[in-house]
Amino acid sequence: MNQVKTGREEIGEGIFANFVENDRFKTNYVTFYFVMPLTAYNASAGTLLSRVLLRGCEKYPTQREMNRVLDHAFDAALDSDTERVGEWHAVSLQLTMLDDAFSFGGEDITSEGMDLLEEALMRPYLPNGAFDPDYVESERCLALDELASRINNKARYARSRMFEHMCRLEPYSVCPQGDRRNLKLLTPEALTEYYRTLLRESRMEIFFVGRFDREACTARLKRMFAHAERKVKPLPEISVRIKPRSVREVTERMDIRQANLVMGFRTACTVQDKASAAFSVYNGVLGGSLTSKLFCHLREKMSLCYSVASIPDLLKGVMLIYAGIAPENRDVAIREAMGQMDEICRGNISDEELESARNALLNALRGLEDNPAALAEWYLPRVLTGRFETPYDVIARLERVTREDVVAVSKNVRLDTVYTLTAKEA
Repeated sequence: MNQVKTGREEIGEGIFANFVENDRFKTNYVTFYFVMPLTAYNASAGTLLSRVLLRGCEKYPTQREMNRVLDHAFDAALDSDTERVGEWHAVSLQLTMLDDAFSFGGEDITSEGMDLLEEALMRPYLPNGAFDPDYVESERCLALDELASRINNKARYARSRMFEHMCRLEPYSVCPQGDRRNLKLLTPEALTEYYRTLLRESRMEIFFVGRFDREACTARLKRMFAHAERKVKPLPEISVRIKPRSVREVTERMDIRQANLVMGFRTACTVQDKASAAFSVYNGVLGGSLTSKLFCHLREKMSLCYSVASIPDLLKGVMLIYAGIAPENRDVAIREAMGQMDEICRGNISDEELESARNALLNALRGLEDNPAALAEWYLPRVLTGRFETPYDVIARLERVTREDVVAVSKNVRLDTVYTLTAKEA
């Protein structure tokens, strides 16, 4: 993994430009993140806005015209997305384009792509002062369909339902795609007002991954936001509960054959803690890879489940264990999963388990260099929490983690909620 240069500069109130130089690609990647508190309304409005912004702008009022410009810029791609970042909600607009060095006639592809990105972001298509009603209604229907289709993926549905119960009084329980009620109530005028609120109040994190002229990009951003009225509201702190009040059990029944078991834990460890590297290794030993205790014991040895894994969120300080099981295996699967956690607490971790978990994490970090979008997404929570470290910094910390460090963090993990999505009773 070759060292890459990184840089960060504040170009306006709450607006930050982040540069990750990487010459491995023939493409460059730019993404604008607009970060707001995670609420049902923000998630719904952000999801709808991210879709409508791609439909047209003042200069190119239709999607066909925008696509024509992208095709001319050597098939550049303009995309949008929304995601949950701890208890914050991020709306993103992303541009992928060919590096100028590989254009045939020396065209300035970067400027062409950035021109379109600026048009879409700063001058959207607002006939009569609001978003086009047809565009809004069309994208609303698609967003509602996607929201309704979540139940078709039972594993993802079960994980989201577990967090709805486990964090039911916390912002973390909000679906990052919003909810049906708020999506249905959003009018073109309300969506336009949210768009203006986003430009005025959100924390902006802009990432340039690839080969960019830092001075030129910074100067362009300053011009772009020179006349923006900014009254940024600080992001609320993410609530981290150390210990659960009690263990809750929730069972939901559907007309299915395979059950989905999800166990939610409070970890008392976040990305800002010195022990975060040790916790990452702990998760790898427990259920983060194909050599983990959960996979080898529950799936391979006991054949209790079709799939099993542990998944942490170090921003929120939570972890879940997911298993696809036969309904009759629920209780024994819970008992065996907790038993493997006890094994780690007692220090029963072999050298092979420790190094396999560590190597899986190191390979994943090195693999970030192969995906510009994943690299920007990896940096986002770190810059938002004031920890602008590189993957190499994390690699160095992971290499120093000992067995004793893993045992120490394991003792703070507490079961909070057990959710089961299972078959209807006969």
